[in-house]
Amino acid sequence: MNTTDEVLVVGAGPVGLTTACQLARLGVPVRIVDSLEQPTTESRAVSVHARSMEMLAALGVMPRLEARGRHMPALELLDGRTGATRARLDVTGVASRHPYVLDIPQPDTEAVLAERATELGVVVERGVTLTALAQDTDGVEVTLRSRDGEQTARVGWVVGADGGHSTTRALAGTKLEGGFHGQHFAMADVDVDMAWPPDTIRMCTHPDGMGILFPLAGRRARVMFLVDDPGAGAPDPTLEQIQALADARMHGGHVTVSNPRWLTYFEVHHAQVPQYRLGRVLLAGDAAHIHSPAGAQGMNTGIQDAANLAWKLALVARHRADAGLLDSYHDERHPVGAMVVRSTTVLTDVGAATGAEGAVRNLALFLVGHLPPLADTAAATLTETTVAYRHSALSVHHGAHHRGAPRAGDHAPDPDGLLRPVGTPVAVEDLLARPGMLLLVRGSADADDLRDALGDLGTVVRVVADAAGAAGDCVVDRGDVIGRAYGWSSGGMALIRPDGYLGLVAASVDVGVLHDYLADTLRITQPSTV
Repeated sequence: MNTTDEVLVVGAGPVGLTTACQLARLGVPVRIVDSLEQPTTESRAVSVHARSMEMLAALGVMPRLEARGRHMPALELLDGRTGATRARLDVTGVASRHPYVLDIPQPDTEAVLAERATELGVVVERGVTLTALAQDTDGVEVTLRSRDGEQTARVGWVVGADGGHSTTRALAGTKLEGGFHGQHFAMADVDVDMAWPPDTIRMCTHPDGMGILFPLAGRRARVMFLVDDPGAGAPDPTLEQIQALADARMHGGHVTVSNPRWLTYFEVHHAQVPQYRLGRVLLAGDAAHIHSPAGAQGMNTGIQDAANLAWKLALVARHRADAGLLDSYHDERHPVGAMVVRSTTVLTDVGAATGAEGAVRNLALFLVGHLPPLADTAAATLTETTVAYRHSALSVHHGAHHRGAPRAGDHAPDPDGLLRPVGTPVAVEDLLARPGMLLLVRGSADADDLRDALGDLGTVVRVVADAAGAAGDCVVDRGDVIGRAYGWSSGGMALIRPDGYLGLVAASVDVGVLHDYLADTLRITQPSTV
C-alpha cells in the first residue's frame, strides 16, 4: 500500500466512524484513532434524523440501530409552566424512507458503527492521540502518541472528527469563529416516569430556559436544561437538582427522574471554522461547527458531513479524481453548518423569551401548530430533509426541467412501487447500498456504453416497464413512479451520488453527457475500469 493513499481519521465518534466506514466500502485504506482508551459510556447525542438514516442505510447498519433505539414520530413544543402544547411537529409525513426520529444513546450508535467498521477491515486504535502534523504536496506527516510512546507515520489525508476541542483543528492552524457567549446546560441520562407517552421528543419553553426530554429505549431518557453558568470547578448536578429543574420547567409532576447514569454540566458556543478543507486536512462534525443541542442537529450534521466528504475523498485518494474535487466539500457543507448554527441559536434563545418576545414566540408556535404547511416545513427542516446542493458546482441539469421535478443538487426521490425482476420490492435506498454512484436510466439506451463510461465508479440500473426479458440489474416500474418522481415524460437519466444527492440529471439518455459530467465536473482523471 502506498501511504499517500491512506486516510487517517482522528476521532471514533459517530462522525469519524461513519467516515471510516464509507471510505473503506469505497476501497480506501483507512486508519482510525481515538484518544479514549475505551468507548464513551456517556449518552451524549441521542437523536438520529431521517436524512442521516438514509445515509447510514447505505452502510447496512439500520437494522442494528433500530433494534437499540426508539421511534419518535413527533416533536412537541410545550409551555413548561402550564403543560400546554404550543406546536406539534409530526415527522411521519417527511419525504424519506425513515419518517421518524430514532432516539438511541450515542454509545449504542458508536458500537454499531464500530462493528460495521470491523466487518470492513477497519479497527479503531484506542488510546492514540494526534500530537503533530505537517503536510506537503504529497502527503501528511503525523505524530501519534500512545502508551508505547510516539510514532511518526505518513498518510495521504487527515480527517479531523475529534469533536469540539479538536486537536486536528488546532494543528491544522485554524480555529472556531462565531458567538462565544457560552450557554450552559445541565444534562442527565436517567430513568423517567412521566405523565406523557414516551413517543415524542418534548421541548419545554420557560422564562428561565428551555428543558428538553428525549425518551430512549425502556424507561431511559435524556433530559437537559438551559441553566446559569455553574462556575468553574462546579460539581456535577445532583439527581435532586435535575428533579427540581424538571418540576419547575416540565409542568411540575409530569416527570420523575431516577437511576442516574450520567449527570453533568456542559457549555456550548455557537461557532464554525472558516474553511472545512485545509490542504490535505479536512474537518467534520463538531471539529468544524459547534452549537446548541436544541433540535438535536449536531451529530446529524456531522454524519452528513462525513457522507458528503467520504465519496469525494475516496475518488481523490484512489487517484481517480483531481484533488480540487475536495473543495466542493467546503462549498456544500459550510453553508449547511452555518444554517444549523444560526437556527439552533435562535431556537435556544426563543425558548427562554419573556414579555413581548415571549408573546411573539407563542404566536409563531401557534401558527406552526395550526397551519399544516408551516408545520410540514418545520418538520422537514428538523429532520434535515430540506438540505440540498442546487447551487453546487457538482450539480448539473441537462435538458428541459419539468415544474415540480427535482433538480440536480436535490436529494434523489425514492418512490414506492419499484420491483426487482423477480417481483420483490426494491427502493433507490437499497440500490445505493452498492458502493459508488448509481446511474438510473429510463428509456432506450445502450446500457453497455453507459457501463463502459461509468466503469468501476458505480452501477448502471435500467428502469423498465415490464419484467419480461428484463436483466437482473434492472428495476421494474409498472406504474411509472420513476417518471412522475423524476419528471421524465419519456426517457432520462440521473446520476445519484453515494450520499444520495442528484449530481447529474438529464432529460435524455446520452453517454456523451455522462462522459462530460465525469470529466469536467467530477474531475475524473483516470479512465474507468471494469
